[in-house]
Amino acid sequence: MPTELDHYEVLQVSPNAEPGVILAAYRRLAQTYHPDVNPDPRAPERMRRLNRALEILSDPTKREEYDRRRLRRLALKHMAEQPRVPYGTLYGEAQAGGWRARLARLSLGWLAIAGGLGVVLAALAMILVRDTSDSGGGPAVERSTTGTTARSAGPAVAGASTAPSPTTSPSGSGTFSNGTWLVGEEIAPGMWRAIRSRTCAWKRFSSIEGSTDTVAGSGSSLTVEIRPTDAAFWSEGCGWWTQILEAPSGAPGDPFGPGTWLVNTEIEPGLWQNSDSSEGCRWARLASLDGTSSAITATGSGTSIITIEIIPTDRAFDSWGCGNWTRVGN
Repeated sequence: MPTELDHYEVLQVSPNAEPGVILAAYRRLAQTYHPDVNPDPRAPERMRRLNRALEILSDPTKREEYDRRRLRRLALKHMAEQPRVPYGTLYGEAQAGGWRARLARLSLGWLAIAGGLGVVLAALAMILVRDTSDSGGGPAVERSTTGTTARSAGPAVAGASTAPSPTTSPSGSGTFSNGTWLVGEEIAPGMWRAIRSRTCAWKRFSSIEGSTDTVAGSGSSLTVEIRPTDAAFWSEGCGWWTQILEAPSGAPGDPFGPGTWLVNTEIEPGLWQNSDSSEGCRWARLASLDGTSSAITATGSGTSIITIEIIPTDRAFDSWGCGNWTRVGN
């Protein structure tokens, strides 16, 4: 079966594009590739692809079904290209595998030299132990009220470890990239923030079984809360996700730039004014970061300087193309 075309790539739009954006992209490309204006022999096939993409993406039902097929295809491709490491994998196990691989690459000559040095060191150690025993030395003794117990002082057992922290693990659980990831197996639930993003789009799935994939929430904000009950999380154009949340400025009342910031902890409530809307400022006050239908409290856009009020009950504030925001009142 031939691979289905990526209709978003055909129309050169984001997977999170609104219907009006999709229609505008189609009209712009049709003016270039319609056979009536383009003599290129490949123009009819390009126009056929544009028509098919518009047919699918302009119909809500067809688009939802296509998004499921596309998501599953991208997930399978991602899993085939990059082996996954569960976030519960011990750091010690990963390190052990790395040392075993290095030892396997050593030549026999080097192994022989290493073995000889080991014999010499062992002989020296035996001589030192014998001399110490003859002089009355011995292991450290720990005294207690119940008696005397000999206990040798030494390091902890080699290889003993605890599961790595989700924010510091070198196994990859502290960050993850675009694609589809299983919650609780490959990524941990909690608050995540996108870094090095382009045009971010993400979805939370409560189920990924068979044909019953269920979207629990979706959005484009650069901070998202993944629920423990989520089955999977998908993103595209978001760069890397991390659980290390760095504030946008030194203090919550200081100016801040584009992104999705937590109200009351990273930015203060109050009146805020932006510095530059020449690129088309868009902003949103968020009641939650889970992408549900009630997540957005208020939203707006414009090309002039904007003053908005962030209230204490807001969960977060999201903006892009607005320059820096400065607090101008309570």
